[in-house]
Amino acid sequence: GEVMGVIGSNGSGKTSLLKILGGVLKPDRGPIKIDHHVCPLLEVGTGFEQELSGTDNIFLNGAVLGIKKKDLKARYNDIVEFAELESFIDSPLKHYSTGMRMRLGFAIAIHGNPEILLVDEVLAVGDASFQKKAINKMSSVSKDYGRTVIFVSHNMESIKKLCTKVIILNQGKVIDYG
Repeated sequence: GEVMGVIGSNGSGKTSLLKILGGVLKPDRGPIKIDHHVCPLLEVGTGFEQELSGTDNIFLNGAVLGIKKKDLKARYNDIVEFAELESFIDSPLKHYSTGMRMRLGFAIAIHGNPEILLVDEVLAVGDASFQKKAINKMSSVSKDYGRTVIFVSHNMESIKKLCTKVIILNQGKVIDYG
C-alpha cells in the first residue's frame, strides 16, 4: 500500500530489479517470492502491435499484463479517457507518437487494478500535464486502494512527490533505504 521509489545512476540495476520482480528476468542467485498480481510497465510499446488499432491494443496489452477481458471491457472508457486518445483510438498504433503509446500503456496498466505496479521511467516521454496526472493516479491507487507501486525515476521531484520510501541502488546493491 505504499509507493517505493528506486533511484541510482545509469547502470545501477534499477531496470534489472523491476524486470526480476516482474518475472521478465530470473535472478542469478537467491529466490524471489511474490504472492500478488504484478503488472510491469517497463518499456513503452511492450505488448503492443503496431498494425492494430488502439482499441485492439488495449485488449492485447491487457492480456499480456494478465488483465481479464471482462475487466478491460468494463474499464475501456476510463482507459481511453485517461490516455486522452478518444480521437485516435481507432487508428493503428503505427500512427501514434511515442508519448501517445506511453499514455495508452500507462492507462491500461493503471486501470488493470494490479496489486503491485512496476513503473520504469515511463513518465519521461510524457508531457508535463500527463506526468502530473499519472503521478496523481499512482498516488491514489496506492492510498485509496492499498496497491503497491514501485517507481523507478531519475526525476527527483516526482520521487519526492510520490514516494513514501526510496531504495538507492549502486552496481546492483542497495546502498540506502528509507
